Amino acid sequence: MGLTGGLRLRFANVVTLRRAIAAEVAAIAVVMSFVLPGGQDLHVYYLPMASGCLTCGFAPYHTAIILWPITLIPARLLWPAWTLTSCLLLWWAAERLGGNPAALFLSFPFLGQIWLGQIDALVVAGLTLAMTGRNPYLRGLGLTLASIKPHLAGIAILILLYRERQRLKVLAMPLSTLALSMILFGPAWPLDWLLACREPAAHIWRLSSLYPLGLLALAGLVWLKSDRDRIWCAGLSSAIGIPDVGCYSYVVFLSFPAPWWVVPLSYSWILYYPFIGLDSLRFAWMLPVVLLMDRLTLPVRTRIMRHKRCTGRNHLGAAAGGRR
Repeated sequence: MGLTGGLRLRFANVVTLRRAIAAEVAAIAVVMSFVLPGGQDLHVYYLPMASGCLTCGFAPYHTAIILWPITLIPARLLWPAWTLTSCLLLWWAAERLGGNPAALFLSFPFLGQIWLGQIDALVVAGLTLAMTGRNPYLRGLGLTLASIKPHLAGIAILILLYRERQRLKVLAMPLSTLALSMILFGPAWPLDWLLACREPAAHIWRLSSLYPLGLLALAGLVWLKSDRDRIWCAGLSSAIGIPDVGCYSYVVFLSFPAPWWVVPLSYSWILYYPFIGLDSLRFAWMLPVVLLMDRLTLPVRTRIMRHKRCTGRNHLGAAAGGRR
């Protein structure tokens, strides 16, 4: 077997292992959702919102239209069904974006996402569809899904719309959803929702926000060149720079390609738990900050490695010439 064939086989084995790990974690999560308590946010916020309590979910009112199908699921099966749905959506997104579903599923933000019954999987799936969909109407559907958390995906949505060549077709689905929501909930609901956002929900998960200092991460949008890297940076900077974003929303940028060390780093905040208890979640920001620094310094580190290789080859050539 040649070198190329060996590398392909090794890569295939790694991908298979990642998928096997992700499948096992997802299966455990679904089974445990039948027997353990959880899904609080799903039952307390999002199910009531989908049932008509528009101010219950702290999300734009059109979210009630998107979440309406969950009202058809029996309450006892809702959290397991949503756990399965979240796992499938996040797995699909990671595969489409070239990410590592095993690292994503083993990370602390994923566990928090599943345990709470949060809806960020829809945001991730929406952004993925908006980035990779071939049909402009499907890309518009992706933007509609991502818009249920505008404080998290808003910057990414603006980038996608700016780069979109078929903007009118893409906007057809979001604008239709907005029009329908105004018919159902009144034309003034966006203003009502914005006024309600002045008092965000109080929860320990948002302690990880570095607002306003975290907004400096947006400078990465200038440094990074590809649109996909900029979408990644937009999700990451929003996660640490917006005050009402919980660390469970880190699944947005962890769905993109990420090194294996994001898994242990995502649990690093636990080191402070013996000293300050649950307030230690305020140190969860270390994951996105270190990941951003790693990505921004990659070009510099690549140049240094190339320089070392060239220097090493020159030394070897000089040594060989000297022996002659």
